[in-house]
Amino acid sequence: MDLRSTVSAVARLPFDSDKLVDILCETEPRAANNSDDEEHAAFWLVVADQFAKRSITCDRARDKALAIIKNGSDLAMHEKLGMKPPDLAKRRKMLEDLRVRLLARQAPRRPGTVLKQPQTLLMVVGDALVYPTCEGECINPYVASKEQSRNGAGRIGWKQDSWSATIIIDVGRAFDFLAWYRPLTISNATTTKPTIGSLRLDVLWTIRRPGVCSAVHSRQWNWRRLGHCRSTRKS
Repeated sequence: MDLRSTVSAVARLPFDSDKLVDILCETEPRAANNSDDEEHAAFWLVVADQFAKRSITCDRARDKALAIIKNGSDLAMHEKLGMKPPDLAKRRKMLEDLRVRLLARQAPRRPGTVLKQPQTLLMVVGDALVYPTCEGECINPYVASKEQSRNGAGRIGWKQDSWSATIIIDVGRAFDFLAWYRPLTISNATTTKPTIGSLRLDVLWTIRRPGVCSAVHSRQWNWRRLGHCRSTRKS
């Protein structure tokens, strides 16, 4: 799943397919280059499959995946790792379906899916943002309406009862094109809307992993800029 997400991001870069493969190999060098690694076959199968689904023509990835399917190394590795015969049979069928897809003629790649220029940075280091939450959970931007989001207890039925805040502590562009942000978030939601002043008090913070944020998602989250914290620095 992680590799599929990486392929999804990398596929937006305005490079030829061989360059895209090079970038993916750099993100997972052991799996990509070491045939003895237990993830080696899966790496190339996923890359070839995801490229085919996105109409990215790449002989290198396709031929590598076809060779893995033909020599049976993927099935052999899964059997070595303890996969049971019924599951091996299902995987064998999946591999055959993939082989057929890889050999089929692909539709032209849609040009609108490729970035023409680096993404604009929506936030800068030090930006303080506030947003509504329900039992500590923010709105899920991937559902049709906020009411269909899940609350902190995991139940569908999001209704604001609290606030949270975040400070951006690092920003950048992956591969010089894809904008990312790293937030520092207050650990506990509050019943009152935070202010710049309250964030400077004795507040417990949680550092988060870097992630992406589109302009559409920031609006769906109802993010509001409180101000700028000049003392913010990388941790």
